[in-house]
Amino acid sequence: MNIRLLGNYLLLSGLLLLTFAAQAEQPLSLADAIQLATQSQPLLQSLDDAAASTRQAAVAEGQLPDPKLKFGMINLPVTTGAALNFNRDDQTMLNVGYTQEMVPLKKRELASSRMLAEADQFQTEQIATARSIERDVALAWLDAYEAQRKSELYQRIADEMAAERKVLAAGVSSGGAKTSEVLAMDTEIAMTHEKRIYAVRDERKARAALARWIGASAARSISSELPVMSNNLTNSANKAAASAEIEKHPLLQNAHQSEKVAQLEVDGARANLQRNWGWEVDYGKRFADRSDMLSFQVSIDLQLDRANRQDRRTAEKLVLVEKAQKMTEDKRRELSADLEAALADAQAAEARENVHLTSLIPNAKARLSVAQAGYATGKNSLSEVWQARRAVIEIELDHWTILTDRQRAAVKIGYLLNDNQLFKQH
Repeated sequence: MNIRLLGNYLLLSGLLLLTFAAQAEQPLSLADAIQLATQSQPLLQSLDDAAASTRQAAVAEGQLPDPKLKFGMINLPVTTGAALNFNRDDQTMLNVGYTQEMVPLKKRELASSRMLAEADQFQTEQIATARSIERDVALAWLDAYEAQRKSELYQRIADEMAAERKVLAAGVSSGGAKTSEVLAMDTEIAMTHEKRIYAVRDERKARAALARWIGASAARSISSELPVMSNNLTNSANKAAASAEIEKHPLLQNAHQSEKVAQLEVDGARANLQRNWGWEVDYGKRFADRSDMLSFQVSIDLQLDRANRQDRRTAEKLVLVEKAQKMTEDKRRELSADLEAALADAQAAEARENVHLTSLIPNAKARLSVAQAGYATGKNSLSEVWQARRAVIEIELDHWTILTDRQRAAVKIGYLLNDNQLFKQH
């Protein structure tokens, strides 16, 4: 190989390895997490497999049962002097027979249709499951994001307190501070560290929830950018449109498909009132130059107790249709209730954010400015400045909670209202 070509090949390989390594180290964004969760997902693939296998079964259900081949010895004597003698009795013969059960075409068509409906049910279940996975991954990512931000802010507060404690401890010997103040600060530092421990725990739990769907990628650092997701269905004027979208939800579509399967079960039970029948042909080979025998028979199912057999099966299937319909209505109510709760969360988060932006955050920053100006002129102590700075950080911490709460509500609303674009925000 040419030296220059070899060098170019090695350079290209190195660049590719660096690119892959850089991609592996990139922070995990919400869009990345959702994409990883829905591609090559074993649960979704298993539903595809279930649908494919059921469609194969539907083909088999539409066929007649396999015929049967019979052969054996008929009427061989076993007593008297003719015992075990093939040519002493006129009825002794070797027999070969062929039988076929005939299932009415309507029965087979309905059985096949039921299996196809079950396959469609697996497909609607897959769509509903994929949407649920997107929602769960988005919520877990937001939980991890919030916990990560809280952990960082609690650390900032603890650092501020540690710096203030050093000043207080130095002032004890000179009489500028009291020992009780240092002890009180130690307590506050310990409590802040405890809050950070909870935040770290929450992040680990959120990453464990992510790992359920994206595996080892859940260990990647969470992107520092919070995606902004919103919708225009957070007010009562759009409730009619929301109700219409609820009817299109994959879970409700899956419930309707369950009703269809149940109804086909009823049709199949009614079709069972048609009798199966069968036919059989036999050929008997006799011995000692006796004539061979040909037999032909037809069999018909006798439904002697239809009221306690076939009719009971039909009644059973009718009850299951009612059950499926009630489950559909229950799912509709559940989705509607979830939407109302998500709208309440969204409106509350929006109102809280407005209070923070218009009042709490400006007031906390103004308090810090006043404290700093007072310290510069000797009117305020350094402790007051630190307290004001911690108040700003605490307000910021609450604000991050509000922002993630708002995005959680947007995720839930998008899930319930079939907003496909909501889960693709970067």
